[in-house]
Amino acid sequence: MGIATSHHLLAASAADLVAAHAVEEGRVRPHRTMDGDGFRIRTLAMDAGSMLREHKAPVPILVTVVSGRVLFRVDGVEYDLTAGGAIQVAASEPHELEAVEASHVLLALMG
Repeated sequence: MGIATSHHLLAASAADLVAAHAVEEGRVRPHRTMDGDGFRIRTLAMDAGSMLREHKAPVPILVTVVSGRVLFRVDGVEYDLTAGGAIQVAASEPHELEAVEASHVLLALMG
């Protein structure tokens, strides 16, 4: 029987998170990072020029750039985000994401 813990280390550093998820040429690659009670976290490894076309999430989301540079478009506004940049978006709000350079992004789906 396993020991229950009250915590889960996702990565000790941004460099560790980046190293764990290689960028693939021409792709956006989602990686399941963690699922919990009322949330899901995904790491997106994005090649330069790759894009997640406009879509909607059924729950509120929090997008945080770990490395690289992305353009995040929502509600007619474009945000230029680099490492440490973050944006929260309401459920069902159309948005899109484009990697300007090879990037890693944490996506938290809350709900």
